[in-house]
Amino acid sequence: MKTENRDIFEQIGTIFYAIAAEQHVKPLEVAELKMLISRDWLSRSHEKTKSVVSDETHFILTTLDALQGAETTARHAFDQFVRFYKLHSDLFSVELAQRIVATATDITRIFQADSPLGNKSLVALKALILPENVRMHQDQIG
Repeated sequence: MKTENRDIFEQIGTIFYAIAAEQHVKPLEVAELKMLISRDWLSRSHEKTKSVVSDETHFILTTLDALQGAETTARHAFDQFVRFYKLHSDLFSVELAQRIVATATDITRIFQADSPLGNKSLVALKALILPENVRMHQDQIG
């Protein structure tokens, strides 16, 4: 079965939702969360000053809305991403994995959770998708 580009970015939306849900992002903060994701995943057009929302960004944000509307738990969303990743890990380049982790890290930094232990989903995400040498470097810088 062929996996479409859309599926990958919907799953990226799923992992961002899981991270944000674990951080207890409040309904009033969802717009800020979407701005953060849009900033990190926005395509630049040929004109340097004009930004366009790419299909990929749209898939990520639409997935966030759907999961929030369904009141999906952080654990369920995380497990869904893990299942997809294990079936299609070859679709995730090191560069893409690093972008995902960078955005997920930003989410945890901007939306502080009540728990001082940090975001368990972020720790598990790094262990899942980053190669060991990249993971060690990530741990050193944040």
